[in-house]
Amino acid sequence: MPVSTLWTEAAHPLAIAAIAHGAGAGMRHPFMAGVADGLTAGGLSVLRFNFPYIDAGRRVPDPPPVLLETWDAIIREAARRGGGLPLVAGGKSMGGRMASMLAADQGPEFPAKALVFFGYPLHPPGRPDRLRDAHLPRIRVPMIFIQGSRDALARLDLIEALVERLHPLAYLHVVDGGDHSFRRKGARSSDQENGRALAQIAIEQVRGIIKPTSARA
Repeated sequence: MPVSTLWTEAAHPLAIAAIAHGAGAGMRHPFMAGVADGLTAGGLSVLRFNFPYIDAGRRVPDPPPVLLETWDAIIREAARRGGGLPLVAGGKSMGGRMASMLAADQGPEFPAKALVFFGYPLHPPGRPDRLRDAHLPRIRVPMIFIQGSRDALARLDLIEALVERLHPLAYLHVVDGGDHSFRRKGARSSDQENGRALAQIAIEQVRGIIKPTSARA
């Protein structure tokens, strides 16, 4: 199913990042724009995309099979555009979770070298008993969790325990005071600025995963 995309090319790309939006906003949300800016500045060309429900003007996300089918098509398109460069996949909240489900389903066939989660939605708000983590141990690539300490969809102690269980494939960066949107009380930084800053955190980890020799001459 064709969907809208945005391609941002890095000047000297080390890798390609396919990045998905969260449930409530599309690829042009300021946070997503900031993430794309930050990743591109760090040497990753970025492919953003909308899930079909966003393009159709609907508020309710598509069923998981549609989301996964879309992700599969996007990551193949990112590989085509990358011309052999390493791939990274991830996204904000639901978008990152769907990438993780695809990685778990595809196992060793999953083409990305790493997953980046900007606010992994570990459980519904107020329901820490309903964890969304059963598939994560099946993932075979490194996972970078960037989480707010006040995230209502990921209680901090539960995220910390999850990352410990997934060791050594999981890394956790905690944004002190950040909520699910990484907004902090009293802070004046915009969503776009937050996205750009957190992308730099992701870049530091990604550079340690991919090989420097992957850069184009």
